[in-house]
Amino acid sequence: MAATKSIRKGNKKALNKKEIALAIAGGGCKALYGLGVGYKLRKWGLKIKEISGVSAGSAIGLMILSGREEEGIEYFEQLLKRNKSNFRPHHLLMGKRPFPHENMYRRTLRYAIDFEKVGKSRVKIFILAVKAFPRKGKLHNYWKKLLLIPKTMRAVLLDDKDKEKGLPAHRVNQIVNDWNLKEVIFTNKDFQYPAITEQIIMNSSSIPPVLSFQRINEEYYLDGGLTNNLLLEPFSNTLKKIGIYYEDTTLYGKSQETLKNTYFIKPEGKLPIHTFDYTNAIGAREAYELGKKDAEEQKEKIFSFLYSDYE
Repeated sequence: MAATKSIRKGNKKALNKKEIALAIAGGGCKALYGLGVGYKLRKWGLKIKEISGVSAGSAIGLMILSGREEEGIEYFEQLLKRNKSNFRPHHLLMGKRPFPHENMYRRTLRYAIDFEKVGKSRVKIFILAVKAFPRKGKLHNYWKKLLLIPKTMRAVLLDDKDKEKGLPAHRVNQIVNDWNLKEVIFTNKDFQYPAITEQIIMNSSSIPPVLSFQRINEEYYLDGGLTNNLLLEPFSNTLKKIGIYYEDTTLYGKSQETLKNTYFIKPEGKLPIHTFDYTNAIGAREAYELGKKDAEEQKEKIFSFLYSDYE
């Protein structure tokens, strides 16, 4: 293909004109793989015109837009090296949160994201969260939260097990219907202030009890991955899409219309870090480097896909 040959010859001018939409799935620390892939795409000169993120994928997406992938992984790596446990039972006796994840997550966001740059960006941004319910009566909603959290988390775990076996999964959808949960997609108009942008990322990443139930004003939010862990749907039809995810179950239930015109990247094997392992600095770095390596190995295929309309 002529376009591919021009790339081999180093036709950077042609490459720089290529515009893409980039979607990054949620997955906690697994999303560091997406950070590595995104770093390579940006370094190749691809123009990200639209970007979406769910849960940790939303943080990764804004780090890529900030051009701070290397700084972000280095900072997070140092935090993980100093953290000895993912659960601190003695904090319960002191009235503190036993999970260190939320504080470490927020600190990384503030270090690795250029909030001013994001607020001024002309890249279309889409971040998905799930609105739980409006806060009306304090006591009433306190009990609703207590019931919703364990039911939702159990449904997610059991649905994932069924999906891995190739079985239909319905528990999360049932909870979405029973509790009247609503998807909310935050866009550029919502990212005008750093504190609000940070809170939107936290809304999309809210998985109690590890990351607490988040809210803006009178509305509570849960992790966007409950309903859609790879947000492709809002992208323009005119753009080629690249989707980064980590497990096959991510694509279950998506229509062929949504999946078309998309190049998917995922690890071939098991990633070296678990979703909520905030003690594994080596695994975090390896996941990031693996993303870079996989992207580099697929560079020819990615370019062929992007230029497939040209002869």
